[in-house]
Amino acid sequence: MKLQFSGLPSAAVEAIHHTGLDSYGDPVERHPSAEEGGMPCRHCLQNVPAGKPFLALAHRPFTGRNPFTETGPIYLCDPFCAPATASPDVPTFLSAPQYILRGYGPDERIVYGTGAVTPRAELKAYAETLLSRDDIAFVDLRSASNNCFLCRIHRAE
Repeated sequence: MKLQFSGLPSAAVEAIHHTGLDSYGDPVERHPSAEEGGMPCRHCLQNVPAGKPFLALAHRPFTGRNPFTETGPIYLCDPFCAPATASPDVPTFLSAPQYILRGYGPDERIVYGTGAVTPRAELKAYAETLLSRDDIAFVDLRSASNNCFLCRIHRAE
C-alpha cells in the first residue's frame, strides 16, 4: 500500500490567515521571528525558518464536530507559505523518537483501539496496517509528548 503524508489544506490555512481566527473564533497569536527556528508548520510540513515570524493557534483538523474531533495547538508560517506536496515519505520536520498514530473512520470518529505511541522508524508500517482496514478512512499523526496534530496520512490514489 502506498501512503500520502499531507499538511493542512491550503483553503483552511488561507482562511486562518484571512480571518486571523482559530477554531474557537479566538485571534491567532502572531509571533515575531523565531531566531532558533524549529516551529513545525502544519501547511508546508517544514520548520518555520529561523528569523521568520509564525502563527500559533488552536486548530481542529476536521470538517465536523463530535466528541472525537480534537483541537490542539499548531504553528503556521507567517506569511502564508506554499503547501506541502503530498508525499509517501515521513516529513523531515518529524525528528522526535516517537509519535501517536490514530485511525479515524469516515465519520471522523476515532476507531477505538487504533491509537498507539509509535517509534518514528515504524510510522509508515503502522499507518499501512491501519489504512489496510476498511473501517479506517485516514490516520492522524500527533506529537507523543503534547498530542498536537502534525499531519494526516491517507491511502495514495
